[in-house]
Amino acid sequence: MAETPRFRVILRMEIQSGTQDEFERTWWEVGSAIARQPANRGQTLTRATEGDTPVYYVITDWTDESAFRTFEVSEAHVEHRRRLGKYRTSGEMTTTQTVFDIPPSPGPGAVPGPRAVPATPAAGGDRTPLAFIGLGNMGGGMAHALLGSGRGLTVYNRTAAKARVLVDAGATAAESPAAAAAGHSVVLLSLSDEAAVDDVLFGQIVPVLAPGSIVVDTSTVSPAYARTAAIRLADAGLRRVEACVVGNPIQAREGKLRVYTSGAEQDVAEVAGILDTIGSEVLHLGAPGAATTLKLIFNLLLGAQVASLSEAVAYGIRTGLDRDQLLSAIAGSGFSSIVMRFRAELMRKGSYEPAFFRSALMEKDLRLAIDDATGAGVELPVLDTVRAGFAAVVAAGDGDKDASVLIEHMTAASSHGAAS
Repeated sequence: MAETPRFRVILRMEIQSGTQDEFERTWWEVGSAIARQPANRGQTLTRATEGDTPVYYVITDWTDESAFRTFEVSEAHVEHRRRLGKYRTSGEMTTTQTVFDIPPSPGPGAVPGPRAVPATPAAGGDRTPLAFIGLGNMGGGMAHALLGSGRGLTVYNRTAAKARVLVDAGATAAESPAAAAAGHSVVLLSLSDEAAVDDVLFGQIVPVLAPGSIVVDTSTVSPAYARTAAIRLADAGLRRVEACVVGNPIQAREGKLRVYTSGAEQDVAEVAGILDTIGSEVLHLGAPGAATTLKLIFNLLLGAQVASLSEAVAYGIRTGLDRDQLLSAIAGSGFSSIVMRFRAELMRKGSYEPAFFRSALMEKDLRLAIDDATGAGVELPVLDTVRAGFAAVVAAGDGDKDASVLIEHMTAASSHGAAS
């Protein structure tokens, strides 16, 4: 049976004069995100060579029209259109179906016939060998995605056993952060806190890197530390790409994280293929510290949702409602969210290990965000109460369990209060 012809969308865009370079960089980021869609079969940006008005043609291929129409109304594509819209003055879209795609003749006298249209390779063809330091839940997932893309990978983790599955899949294990980084022009970090970054990056890795090397840091630190780290690396002749990731370990392994970057645009562009491998969307936010600030804001909202869900359920249980029914009802209600549904299911099952996001890291990130907000003159009293709740979880010895374990502490406190 013949293959269904490829569905092709051709978009003509007239761009504001003087914005071509910025538009092209933005389109690269947007196009790379679209290329991660399973039904996408590649895209091309072409620049017209006639006339005074800057004109571009975007040619995008899809498996079929239905897949394109579904993506066209998605939240992700609405954001893509918003980003590109500020450059666009006018344009029009045409949809087509490829009938034949005839390749160049293989030799004199050969007559090419119709052929099936092949899938376009995913964006990010660079195969520079990488070093990856820190193989926790998120770091390990990202390392798997990079290794699965065909990249050479040298890895290090303080607990060596966490590197074993990657080594079995083809990675090379190093005995120290310095040994992993040596000889690499790009090093990725996924470390737990600022103290770890200070020790590993500045204490061990920086001395072995060649000038001009790039450090892609996915660790969650304070905005002030992110800015200082960028300056310290620049002083050492190195470059820092702040790459804050949002998602869970499963999404990390599948290369479906959302990646927010800060730093020099040229540096971010050099590692675009790497970022596209670990993320389904990559958004550049500007100067050092900006991506970290957004990541901390996301985690403030995450902590608040987990805490409010825990408190509400503790109240319901205390009044006699069935815990499982209550959690299921909340998860399926209009008051829920993706985060709340996910955490409600963990709470319903009592499944807190292995953690998707450790309580200790939640408390740390809330503390960093509250301290930074205070420095900016913004008080966060509600969220400081949430932080105190997670601090109590850590103090009770549950810091390595998922943040959802907060519900157990809330319900226990409710029971003790009732008993007294």
